[in-house]
Amino acid sequence: MSIPRYVGAALAGAAAVRAARKAGDVGRQNSPFRRYWERHLQATLADLARRRLAGEELPLVYVALGDSAAQGLGAHRLADGYVPRFAAALEEMSGREVALLNISLSGGTVQSVLGTQLPQLAGLRVGGEPLRPDVVTLDIGGNDVGQAWMTREGFAAQFDAVAQALPSGSFIMNVPSFGLLKAEHKAATFSMIVDRAGRAAGHHVIDIRRRSQDMPLWQYMVRYHAADLFHPNSPWYAVWAQEFADAAAAAYGWHSVDVDDIGPWRGPISTDL
Repeated sequence: MSIPRYVGAALAGAAAVRAARKAGDVGRQNSPFRRYWERHLQATLADLARRRLAGEELPLVYVALGDSAAQGLGAHRLADGYVPRFAAALEEMSGREVALLNISLSGGTVQSVLGTQLPQLAGLRVGGEPLRPDVVTLDIGGNDVGQAWMTREGFAAQFDAVAQALPSGSFIMNVPSFGLLKAEHKAATFSMIVDRAGRAAGHHVIDIRRRSQDMPLWQYMVRYHAADLFHPNSPWYAVWAQEFADAAAAAYGWHSVDVDDIGPWRGPISTDL
């Protein structure tokens, strides 16, 4: 091998190693992010119970359902995920304090929403009384696309059940583009199922698929994905949060806000991750 070719191959190999290490960084977010949201959930429920027992008015209650995107994997820091950014936008738009309950599951599928997340939502209690959320969001379907055994018919049947079980007027995000991957056709099909079932059940559908297809493919893949080229990064999560904020503003008659102009979410425990 000539020296220029050797140097080129070495540089390419080094770049591949760096990319693999960065992709591994996304995977290493899984446990600390999950533990944070578990602690955050318990702290928020305890605060809500204290308020209810004291006869105080409860804040606006926002419950997030979904997969690793709702956990914020791929973001530069946990507070950059779309869920905390949307929570901050809700506070700004509503003029009320927001209590965020993130019961999403990394690796979540439509089956885990049906089997664990919706039952958990239905079972939320504060001060011995059921807790009824004011706002519910859901992102799901990306992991289902990657399951070879998940058919169009199977996903449609299970997502119909999810849509029927969600509180009326929930905010559901469809499935973004998978770019040049072979799974793109399946992603498009599942996204249409989310659109149809979500709207038929009276929910607000966030068309992130359209946003992902409105930009050049290279820009979408390079500028708006984490190093693993699957999870969103902080800029893409900001777009997601803005889409949710605009939809909530339209639904509730609020003035929308620019999520980049408001401060980070401040929950009951530090988000320094």
